[in-house]
Amino acid sequence: ALEADALAMVVKEDRVRQAIASLAARPAMVITDSQAFRRVSADTPEDIPLTSFSILMARYKGVLAQAVGGVAAVERIKDGDTVLISEGCTHHRQCDDIGTVKIPRWLREHTGKDITIETTSGTEFPDSLSKYSVIIHCGACMLNEREVRYRYKCAADQGVPMTNYGVTIAYMTGILRRSLGLFPEVAALLP
Repeated sequence: ALEADALAMVVKEDRVRQAIASLAARPAMVITDSQAFRRVSADTPEDIPLTSFSILMARYKGVLAQAVGGVAAVERIKDGDTVLISEGCTHHRQCDDIGTVKIPRWLREHTGKDITIETTSGTEFPDSLSKYSVIIHCGACMLNEREVRYRYKCAADQGVPMTNYGVTIAYMTGILRRSLGLFPEVAALLP
């Protein structure tokens, strides 16, 4: 934001509507944590672009198109499938953690399927990915571009769809097209 000579405002998800209303000029965009997509989308006027940190990181690391292409695999999940949820960092898990609690819960609610969730963190990333129906990766803020591209390439080479937290959450909340509005070349890949 500083390098772009932009003015940034940071608010909690329950103050978005109030913050936008208080501005003399509409914001150029709203960036949210993917976990708050549903609430922030509802409180952000449709004419203001909305995206998430995770989606921005995927674009920055050069894997956004692959992440968007991979999210369709969520609809092909069947009972008994195994999904890998992978995080690049080794942060201390909180109760209601996004990777180990929230996304698994949302996936089960969205698909209605009885699935197995496996997780990895930090430098852990399986050599063999064939048992997974889809891989959902974090935003990868703690991984360099080379490592992120390597992981996506491993998945592609083994024919396993891979996406990320932000794309998956936007998809499951019905706002994927909106969340990609800043990136029309990628949004054009959507059916």
